[in-house]
Amino acid sequence: MNLTVIDQDTPQTWPADVLEFLDEHYQLFLDWETNHKNVSAAKYDEAICGLQDALRPYAIKGWHCTRLTEAEVASIVANGMQLPNLAMLSRRIIALESEKLVTPAVANVLKSKNQADEENRAGRVWFCFFPPRNAGEGGIGDLLRHWGGEALYNSHDRDPKIGPILRSIGMPCLIEANVPIACLGRHGGLSFKIVRRYLTSLGHYINEPVEHEDRVVCPLAPEFICRVIKFPEPDFLALTGCEGWGDPLS
Repeated sequence: MNLTVIDQDTPQTWPADVLEFLDEHYQLFLDWETNHKNVSAAKYDEAICGLQDALRPYAIKGWHCTRLTEAEVASIVANGMQLPNLAMLSRRIIALESEKLVTPAVANVLKSKNQADEENRAGRVWFCFFPPRNAGEGGIGDLLRHWGGEALYNSHDRDPKIGPILRSIGMPCLIEANVPIACLGRHGGLSFKIVRRYLTSLGHYINEPVEHEDRVVCPLAPEFICRVIKFPEPDFLALTGCEGWGDPLS
């Protein structure tokens, strides 16, 4: 499936139906962003829902920050990305054990102590839809330093034995994907940012964030995966800005 990718930085290139919707609701969106007195919350919510519908047939480019083994990179390129949960993490840990990257004892610890099935983690893959370097070392550093994602390293990064093991597995990677907007949680977050970028492109000053990060709530087929960028490839260095970090990647 080939979806048109919306370049958030160039509103003049957005699909005609999206721009038409924004033009039709221009005054309402402007009033809401600059002076709430002139528009009701109900009218604004209705317009945001309409914009969500207009955006759903399209995609946006995003980056998922992680640490992967070569086998995991090959699997993502071939099969796409699946939604994480405890069962998936357990399969990944078993694969590490079979490749002798961790001992059976360490594998048992990782499988028994993690947050992979917590409600706010299972079934979600987080992407930033802006160059990851904008999040800084504090935002993405640990994701790239530790194998297994936040659901795993949150329970082990300070452990003097397990922490270094997680930092030694695999390599820092960025998964670059054209994410179908229909696969994002339906909560309006992207629509808010699209409105602000649109108004800014028309010369209005909007004192609200326009960069968007979001959770993907459906699997991404391989055709949506653009590439996996590995450390220390030049594009990885440019997209993360990691050469200037206090704790260097390895």
